[in-house]
Amino acid sequence: MDGDRLTGPLPWTCERGEGRLAVRLELRPQGRDLLLLIGGGAVHAGAVAVASPAGGTAGEPCDELAVVPGHKEGPLAREGARRLAAASGRTCVAVAGIHQDRATPDEIAAIVAHARDALHDLADALTRRRREEGTA
Repeated sequence: MDGDRLTGPLPWTCERGEGRLAVRLELRPQGRDLLLLIGGGAVHAGAVAVASPAGGTAGEPCDELAVVPGHKEGPLAREGARRLAAASGRTCVAVAGIHQDRATPDEIAAIVAHARDALHDLADALTRRRREEGTA
């Protein structure tokens, strides 16, 4: 977790892996809500997900996903939005775009594992913050 900044005010950044396997997650405030950027290699916008816990503006949960045709980041974007919305009690929009030319199945699995590891750390940090603020 060297280099991660998961305390203090947002934005928070998590980086995992090296070289072709490196991913970077950045969590930014968007008003009272959250914006999660997931990138690696040739960063782009391949998928966008939004999740909101029950009690959002309309009083009900929200879980939506949009994926650019041919892109495979949808499940990762959805997982990120869901996990951080649940951990924070706020709406979270996740934008994911990771591209490595000719990535092997093993490289893809490692990249996804690195991203999930960083998501876990971000969710834990948000949960800790909610407990400290007494809003959990």
